[in-house]
Amino acid sequence: MLIADELILLTLEDVTGQPVKGLRNLATRDVLVGGALLAELALAGAVEVHQQSVWRSPKVRPVQAQVADDAGLQHAYGIVCERPRTPPKVVKRIGTGMTAYLIGQLVDQGLLRAEVRKGLFFSTTFYPVLDPRSKQPVRDQIAGVLLRGHTPDERTGTLIALLSAVDQAHRLFVSPTVSPRVVKKRAKEIARADWAAGAVREAVIAARQGVESGFSDSGGDGGGDGGGDGGGGGD
Repeated sequence: MLIADELILLTLEDVTGQPVKGLRNLATRDVLVGGALLAELALAGAVEVHQQSVWRSPKVRPVQAQVADDAGLQHAYGIVCERPRTPPKVVKRIGTGMTAYLIGQLVDQGLLRAEVRKGLFFSTTFYPVLDPRSKQPVRDQIAGVLLRGHTPDERTGTLIALLSAVDQAHRLFVSPTVSPRVVKKRAKEIARADWAAGAVREAVIAARQGVESGFSDSGGDGGGDGGGDGGGGGD
């Protein structure tokens, strides 16, 4: 399962299938998915961040590497290969339309159910989680880091960094013994990616910064249905 898939499952309410508050804007979810796909490429060693000079923004570039045979990941890598882009631009470009695509994949895999609810003038589709236990292992790993101080592995650290970028870590992981303020601070520390080394660290940070920029631009929460619609767009 991709990091982007895990984020989609984590940020959908199990019963209602509605995105959690703060992520109900389709543009926001696309940015999060774009960052997750870029981060996945970073963990695979398939991208790097090139800082040409202190006066120019860093650019994300491809690295010759073996990319997993997954259509979503191949799509992301193809976009990185088009030309160097800044982290916010590449994250937006990668993520456009990918939330709907990945949700469709999760429905096909039997992890989500498409549920159409008819309103007075239009219908809205939500995506309840068929088996909440499917996301429990990753929840346990994240909770271990945020609530019990465990050291994250690269994948768990990346998930936390991206959740922090959209201000969700302290909202999704609540404990009667650890205050939200402490959880939020811990997530921000993890988001610095000190658990990663060298080029991977720089690329994961770039993915997180790209998500933060897109999250700010999209205004965070908003309307929209649980799956959203696709759409094109350049940069």
